[in-house]
Amino acid sequence: MHNKIIKIKHVTGTYTIDVKEGKLNEMQTQLDKCLNDEQGAIVVKGENGDQFVYPSDFLKNSFISIVDREEKKES
Repeated sequence: MHNKIIKIKHVTGTYTIDVKEGKLNEMQTQLDKCLNDEQGAIVVKGENGDQFVYPSDFLKNSFISIVDREEKKES
């Protein structure tokens, strides 16, 4: 099973958003709404209850890609 991540490259750094299984279309819709000024930000909740806010202006000034999550290799 390939899980997806959204990779956001901005002048301040590279950020990733883990896409939960079955939520890719929802995340793509939210990205489209932000880029079209229909939504102010994307809010993602972390595992520890943290919230990460990605404002639409931040997303508009970034290179965004949806890629497969890299599998960690055990040594």
